Amino acid sequence: MNNKKKKNSKPKPWLWPIKILILAIVLSFSFSLISELLLSKAHLIVAVLVIVVFIALSIFFDMLGLATASANLETFNAMASRKVKGSKQAIALVKNADKVSSVCADVIGDVCGILSGAAGASILAKIAIVGDVKQVIIASIISAVIAGLTIFGKASFKKFAINHANNITLKFAQVINFFTRKG
Repeated sequence: MNNKKKKNSKPKPWLWPIKILILAIVLSFSFSLISELLLSKAHLIVAVLVIVVFIALSIFFDMLGLATASANLETFNAMASRKVKGSKQAIALVKNADKVSSVCADVIGDVCGILSGAAGASILAKIAIVGDVKQVIIASIISAVIAGLTIFGKASFKKFAINHANNITLKFAQVINFFTRKG
């Protein structure tokens, strides 16, 4: 029986990318559906707010992913010995930093970045005149501003994420701890 467990516990390198693919499709569809429902009949202000939320989420989750990948495992082992809340979750996050970073930065962060561009197209549809040269210019400006703000935000928080990796990871772990604790 022990041999069966060892045989079946072989690492399956293809399994993680498939899980990420499914997660990306489900999140992208869900966020896109919500975005479309919110924006289809929304005023221009609401569309801009949705874009700002998507950009902020993209920046935030990119920062979480980088912080987790940059965090120091020994720090959380010491905290766990002192029974600091969230330290056990932080250890799990750091030990799985590649997966956490992939989910936070690549899946959630990138999906939000893509959807902010789609929301920008919704703004364009509300203000554009079909077939007009102005439409091309306005579309280019909207896309450039969204991309610029997203890149600026991510670049601005990279150093912060690295310099405060342990603190950010602990706070993230404490949130997870709050929602997963028993009793």
